Amino acid sequence: MENSTSFPGDINANLSDTASTGTLKRSVETAGSALHSSIDKMVDPANHAVKRVTHVAHEAVNKLSSGATQVADRVSEQAAWVSEASGRAVDSSKTWIQDKPLEAVGMALALGFIIGRLTAH
Repeated sequence: MENSTSFPGDINANLSDTASTGTLKRSVETAGSALHSSIDKMVDPANHAVKRVTHVAHEAVNKLSSGATQVADRVSEQAAWVSEASGRAVDSSKTWIQDKPLEAVGMALALGFIIGRLTAH
């Protein structure tokens, strides 16, 4: 009869333990590698989608910013034009009065007469 009990010094038992430890280690490494591969397969499409959404978001912000800048420029130009309008009107009136003083006096008298008639009642 063969002795099935192994002792620490038994060579056959140590070889069997070493073989099963190596097999277990390879199984764990294989499982870990498979898990890493699965994670990469799930993450790659997600990364692609995030990059695409990020790109689209940046383009939208750039378009909004560009449009807002154009609107701000137009508003600024219009505001400058309106604020300068009274100065242009005064300059134009001064030039007209200097070029045609008699007509200017006649217009002032006519305007005064009309205003006086409208307010006299």
